[in-house]
Order: sequence, then structure tokens, then C-alpha cells
Amino acid sequence: MVLDSRRWDARYGRGLLAEHGVRYRSYLAITSPSAWKVVQPHLPHPPVALEFHRGMGERYLEALLPRLPEAAHVLAIGGGNALDVGKYVAWKRQQPLVMIPTIVSTGAVFQSPIAIRRADIWDFQMETVAPEILLFDVDVIRAAPPHLNCGGMAECVCQTAAVGAWRWWTARGLEGHPFDPAAAEVTLTWARDRCTAFAHDLDASGQPGATGIRIAAEINRERYDLPTAAAAGGNNLDHTFAMTFEWVHGRELLHAEAVALGTLMNAYLYAGGFDEAKALLDACRVRYRPPEIGCTEAEIRQVLQRFNELSDRLGRPRNWFHLHRLDDATFARMLAAINA
Repeated sequence: MVLDSRRWDARYGRGLLAEHGVRYRSYLAITSPSAWKVVQPHLPHPPVALEFHRGMGERYLEALLPRLPEAAHVLAIGGGNALDVGKYVAWKRQQPLVMIPTIVSTGAVFQSPIAIRRADIWDFQMETVAPEILLFDVDVIRAAPPHLNCGGMAECVCQTAAVGAWRWWTARGLEGHPFDPAAAEVTLTWARDRCTAFAHDLDASGQPGATGIRIAAEINRERYDLPTAAAAGGNNLDHTFAMTFEWVHGRELLHAEAVALGTLMNAYLYAGGFDEAKALLDACRVRYRPPEIGCTEAEIRQVLQRFNELSDRLGRPRNWFHLHRLDDATFARMLAAINA
């Protein structure tokens, strides 16, 4: 089993589920009601068990395993949580996994690690399972609301956050690798090029076509080869914001949209790249304004006040909040710039 997602067998095209679905006669379907509604007509054989997942909480996962019957395959069908729950089941039961993303809004499509939500921490399991095959059926993915597919480009734009934090950190003589302008430019050029190509493929409704779907998926394994992947110090705020929001409030935003908001806060506080990051998100039609993505400014304020509680528990490098207190005036200006 190869856990390096750069070597996973990913197929793209129209009619993929009609072609492959007939092969699965004995399977557990880990999915959501909306994803199953779209995919079920393409699977002529009913599942041995149909599980509408309830997220990555430890109590749910521990209770799930013993009540699932035996089957030959695990089919993980849907967005990030469905894919991750499917990985967990296949990993624990040592069964073959097939992943069928119905949206391209998450890095979960190309990563083995999963995060179990325990009472006080996110418990990352770094080496779980690799799918036998990943099926990106263009027509199935395009059946989702456009914002669920456009949101995935936040996983591209957030790479600019790593560059901005790295530049700021080095300029102040803080710990970590010295800033490398050439490496940073490679990453920035990659992000610009991918966003330009994705935006060019959007139709009048804002839905990506086959090219855009492939871009939004493949960025999640291309990122491992970026020169900043290992060199940047991990001081950026984007993904930790998304995790901390869920940890503080007990509910999830769409992961990619939370990452997009975190990317802009990162750019504002680290004083670099805000306008470009916002322009790239807008070009790709990624939502990030709090009213659009389902959170309030008060909720964001609470998350930022407790940001380092989770960050420190996870053993993350220091970040802006270790060095500064975010006052009310700065917070208000930051949110005004994001909402503008």
C-alpha cells in the first residue's frame, strides 16, 4: 500500500461511475444523504450497509466499527468528512477503499492522514490507508452547488499565507529557516497560475468544468512538491483557524471556506499579500466573508482569543498570536478589509 498520494490512482472523466460502479457488489457505503442521492443511481448493486456519517468525533467512530457488517470494499462517497470516515473504517478493518469525491473542496481527496476529534484535542493519525482508486466523475461533481467546488481553491491560495508568514517571521530574526525569495516566488507563481487556469474554466453559473475540477483536486498533491512545503516554518494561521473554529464552537464551517478566511487574516496580520490573496479567491469565486460562510464576527473573535490553546496542544510552531495581542480596533479594521 502506497500512502504517498502523489502515486495514487486518480481517474477523471464523465461516466466513470457508470463504468466502475457495476464492479462493486459487496460494499459499505460511507456517505451523506446529498452525496448518496447523486451517486446511488450509478451503483447497480445495493450496499451491504449504508452509513450516513456523523463526522470524525471519537465516540461516533468507536461505536461505528462494531455495528458495520462484513463487506468486500469500503466506498467513501462525498466531501471531506465522508472521505475521512471512510478512510478510518477501511484502515481499522484493513479493507480495500474506493474514494468517490462528490465535491472538490477539500484536501482530504489526496491525503492519508485523518484527524480524530477527541474531547480536548485533534488526534492526527498520519499513516492510515490508501485507496485502490479515486473516481472523479465530472458530472457527479458538477451536480453539487458551485461554491462547494470553487471552495477547494482555498487550498491553493493558502500557500500564499505560508509565504507571507515566513517572510514576516524571518524579517524579525525569529526562529526557522531564513526566507528564500526564489523558493517563495516558485510557490506564488504556482498559486497564480493554478488560480488563473481554474477561473478561466468557470461557466456562467460559477461551476468549474472538467479542467477546473482536475485543478482543484490536483493542487492537493502538487503542494507537497512546492519548495516552501518544508522550508516555511509553519507559522501561518489559515488551517489552524479552521480547526480552532470547530474546536471552540463545536461545529464546522465548510473547511475550505474557513481556510480562505484564515488565509486573509494571516495576510492582514502578517502584513503581506492581502490584496493578492483576496483577488485570487475572488477570481476563483471562493467564499470567505463571515456572513457568506455562516459565522459571526463575535464567533471569530472568540476563536482568535483561544487560538493558541489548540495550536500549543497540537505542538505547532509559534505564530503571530504568541507575539501580539489582537486589540479590538485592529480586529475591526481587519474584518472591514475582509468584508469590503
